[in-house]
Amino acid sequence: MEHRVLTRSKHGLVSGTLRGMANYYHLNLNGLQLVFLIAAFFGFGFVVYLVLWMSIPAYSKREELLQEAQARYQKTEDGYSQH
Repeated sequence: MEHRVLTRSKHGLVSGTLRGMANYYHLNLNGLQLVFLIAAFFGFGFVVYLVLWMSIPAYSKREELLQEAQARYQKTEDGYSQH
């Protein structure tokens, strides 16, 4: 099973937040940027972007997060479900 984690992209234009989201959720990057541009025009796009930027981990933490996800998956496979 392929494990994926949501992180900011290291190839982003500003901080990689939108590119990371587009990659993780298989979205069109240009469409996502357009949505955030329109939302910024109405005043709430910057706030949403700032919250996403602060809550999505940086690309440099990707390996650590993947290892944690694999460990959690292995525990559930062994019968130790987490609650």
